[in-house]
Amino acid sequence: MKLYIKVDENNVHIEHPHFEKNVRELYPDHDFDEGAPSGWMEFVRVEPPQLGVYEVFDETIGGNIALAFEHNGLSYEIVDGVYKDVWHTRNMTTEEKLEKQNAVKADFSALHPTWTSWTFNEETCRMEPPIPVPSDGNVYIWNEENQTWVLLNA
Repeated sequence: MKLYIKVDENNVHIEHPHFEKNVRELYPDHDFDEGAPSGWMEFVRVEPPQLGVYEVFDETIGGNIALAFEHNGLSYEIVDGVYKDVWHTRNMTTEEKLEKQNAVKADFSALHPTWTSWTFNEETCRMEPPIPVPSDGNVYIWNEENQTWVLLNA
């Protein structure tokens, strides 16, 4: 699915991308094999990146472009002669990182108040059992009293 974005005389984007079908309806006599109509540029969608454990989208970038998402961090930029989505991320501040870590610990404690043998792994921002869960394809549940994994439906 090809997209185009309307641009001004300086190739600054106007509005949001349009489907090729819609642009073709606006310019029925234009030969799209020769490129975009005057005042338009090709646009390529880029999937958002997978964020690292302590990474967030940069909320200072995006404005009204990112209204369709739960966050900002998106801009439209010309890359190699084509407009593309450009995703902006940043590392969490020390305060944000600590807040996330505390939330993970609090959520775990609320769900499993008796599982005191588990420890927090700062690198992954996850609670981990003292013994890794078996990786044999079966489903297990943790038994805190015996400090073992118990096969579910055994």
